[in-house]
Amino acid sequence: MVNVQDELKRLSPTEREQAVKILQEYASDGKSETMDKFLYEDYAEIPVDIHTFLHEKQYLGEALYDKEGRFTLYPYWEDMLAKVFPSNIDTDYHTSILTGGIGIGKSTAAVIGMIYALYRMLCLKDPQIHYGLQNNELISFVFVNMTLREAKGVAWAKFHNFVL
Repeated sequence: MVNVQDELKRLSPTEREQAVKILQEYASDGKSETMDKFLYEDYAEIPVDIHTFLHEKQYLGEALYDKEGRFTLYPYWEDMLAKVFPSNIDTDYHTSILTGGIGIGKSTAAVIGMIYALYRMLCLKDPQIHYGLQNNELISFVFVNMTLREAKGVAWAKFHNFVL
């Protein structure tokens, strides 16, 4: 178990002051504006959560609802994406492998996950600095499949349909 007093002693006086302030805010309000400032310091725009991204028309909602107004993404894939992206800035996964039969939504879910990750990166003030890269280093989003034809096929086409 973590001893809070010992942890606070390890901090510099300025860090300790900020940590105490954050703890006091959580204790009194159940949230901390100071902590939010630290969390969102790198962002030019605070990203929305995955559910908002999927349902709101200014994000992917326009593409995921049919003409009758029905949401077309299988609930399983929305739940899976919510596990991969538990908050608007965090993920516990760096690699995902989706398996199953043809037509169950794997490619769609993979492309949506990639678009959401790209959206979150574009909300950053400076993605290279945020990810610890040099300014001249590229950040790549790639489609990987068993063959080049398959990589260019379904996923690439879906990506273009969503973003264009």
